[in-house]
Amino acid sequence: MKDTTDKEDMSESLSSESLETQSIDSNLSRADLSSLSTSAGEDVGSGRTVEQLDSENTGGAQIGRRRSSLIRTLSNNIVSRTSTLMDAVRDDSAYASAHDKKRPDYGAELYKSQSILPTDIESQRGEKEAPAESASVSGGESAETVSEVSEKEKEELDVPPDGTFWGWTTCICIMLINMCSWGTNTVYGVFLDYYVRTSRFPGATMEDYALIGGLCIGLSFMLISVANTLIRRFHYRIVMAFGACLVIIGFCTASVAKTITQLIMLQGFLLSIGFALTSGPTFVMIPSWFLKKRSVAQGIGAAGVGLAGVVFSKPVQHMIQEDDSPVWALRMLGITCGVVLFISIILVRTRRPLQVKSDSLLKTIWHNFTRWDILFRMPMFCVIFWNFLFSLSFSILLFSFSSYSTAIGLTTSQGAMATLVESIAQTVGRPILGLLSDRFGRANTTIFVCTLLGILSMVWWIFVKSYPNLIIFGFVAGFLMGINWVNFSPLSADVVGGGDDLLAAISLLTFFGGMPQIVAEIIGLKLKRPEMSQPFLYCQIFVGVASIISAVVLLPFRCWKISKILRARQAAILAVDPLKRTEKDRIRLDRYHVLLKPGLSGKLMRTFYPIKA
Repeated sequence: MKDTTDKEDMSESLSSESLETQSIDSNLSRADLSSLSTSAGEDVGSGRTVEQLDSENTGGAQIGRRRSSLIRTLSNNIVSRTSTLMDAVRDDSAYASAHDKKRPDYGAELYKSQSILPTDIESQRGEKEAPAESASVSGGESAETVSEVSEKEKEELDVPPDGTFWGWTTCICIMLINMCSWGTNTVYGVFLDYYVRTSRFPGATMEDYALIGGLCIGLSFMLISVANTLIRRFHYRIVMAFGACLVIIGFCTASVAKTITQLIMLQGFLLSIGFALTSGPTFVMIPSWFLKKRSVAQGIGAAGVGLAGVVFSKPVQHMIQEDDSPVWALRMLGITCGVVLFISIILVRTRRPLQVKSDSLLKTIWHNFTRWDILFRMPMFCVIFWNFLFSLSFSILLFSFSSYSTAIGLTTSQGAMATLVESIAQTVGRPILGLLSDRFGRANTTIFVCTLLGILSMVWWIFVKSYPNLIIFGFVAGFLMGINWVNFSPLSADVVGGGDDLLAAISLLTFFGGMPQIVAEIIGLKLKRPEMSQPFLYCQIFVGVASIISAVVLLPFRCWKISKILRARQAAILAVDPLKRTEKDRIRLDRYHVLLKPGLSGKLMRTFYPIKA
């Protein structure tokens, strides 16, 4: 009985195991079928036949092949469109470079007639100039449309020679003039350190000393309009020589100043007038000599400001330490700068006469400040506003750098070395920035550099705590921070061309650009928080934000410039007989129809269209 019971139990267990195995196999087969059905797009758990499942599996394979084919087609389209876009960018960039060479004054006639819009002028001039330009860029595609430009039209364009012996000599002389005028302000920090350390002027505050540095740059910028007006009435050498005399007198008399008021009037106010009369006329000299290399030449001329820090910083510091007095250091600056200025003024030349017969002097000065037709032109307003904001960033960074070095625990000599490295970087960086501006476009380079400097101020300068790191940051910042000195004059020339319009544009730009430089150092002092662990944190954030916003402000200028370039080429193609247009010409017209469409989308496309501008 017991054996029978054991056999029955064993058979029941085997049968239960068999049922479980069958159940598992059934579940596995259902899972497999479910996965197959899912890949075909349907649920299999509804009891369909094997033939139906086979048919569905075949349909799934066809869907997979269709998907693969669609992906390949989409990839090919993306590659093709990317290649087409790159070809279009290269094509338009080549034209932009040729456009700069053949038409030096984008807006030379913008203000001759208030009733004509810039686009109308482009189309009117394009009827004569466009065929020749189109042929020169397209490499013979429309060779039969080439027309000769008359000698009269060539004279009207007045293309600068891009150099010559006297052009480059003038460029070097302008560098030396800037070195011995605005550049001397780079060593003001050495005098400031002595004034504060010794209390040479009792009762003087840091704001008083900051005002002196601000006046030397800011007020001189605001007076450039007066200097440019004077050179239209008197010979430029007479005006510049008078300014050089004021520079000599300012330094020599500042050495014997007894009160802070006297120091402000002599080292601040009098020197600023001398700087304006000496260096102000140079802004209209380089554009008349250079076109394609204009930014390079402007960078070489502006490098004199940084060169002054290299040349004068150590001698001034040594003389003050030896004599325990700034007297002979100031006199040395006055005598040295005077000699160099007079030699440079004798050698500097203008390509065209600057003197013209005009109204009274005061009326002419007032006229330059009331050229509302230039001020409220959108591209010129963008350039002026950009220069205003970036001048704040530039001045605070320049004047705060030496103080920041002592705030993080470095010695005075280490701070002086960091400032010297910054000056060397400015000297090297400005010609290179000019070269990059000519290579990639002035607006492109300016926007990129301003954005980069703003980002570095907030993500790098804030965390600089050691001497090696400060040296590296000083070199990078000094390399970038001269972009406004390099490009504000060429950007103005892009808008208004040359002649009286350029004089008025630069007068307005420097007047509004000088305002922030007068108060920038005072703003930096007010933002400083000595009680905080990072006393310059607010200064660093302010510098970064102002620099980035200045780049954003210049974006509409880039949109405007690209619009003018594309409209000029569109007019050039439309001037050709439709029967003689090539296939590439028709493709270009279709592209410009999209890029030049009105509205926000069209402006955004032109603003970020990656060509030289």
